[in-house]
Amino acid sequence: MSRATVRKVFVTGLVVFVVGAVLMILTTAGGRSPNGTLYSIGVWLMGFGGVIAFVSWILALISSAVLGRWGWFVVTLILGLIGLLPVVMIIYSLIGPTQRRVLRPRVA
Repeated sequence: MSRATVRKVFVTGLVVFVVGAVLMILTTAGGRSPNGTLYSIGVWLMGFGGVIAFVSWILALISSAVLGRWGWFVVTLILGLIGLLPVVMIIYSLIGPTQRRVLRPRVA
């Protein structure tokens, strides 16, 4: 997977999540009881957006492993597991690896 593909998947998940969150907030605004249908749609959109963002994280891990960039792989894995998934995906989307690691020639 290219970094651009991972970025597109992550941004799609983020947008779907935010739309769901806004829909939930708008249905509960004013202290009234929420409209059940709109509230449920908001919950489903937030869940679906979260799943899409999770898939983008998996794609970033696969991409890092395929490129042999094990430092990126470990950092992406650890930060994602401790709950910093949005932060690590934004960083990966902006400055993540795009090329294989260049091996330096050995000096005998």
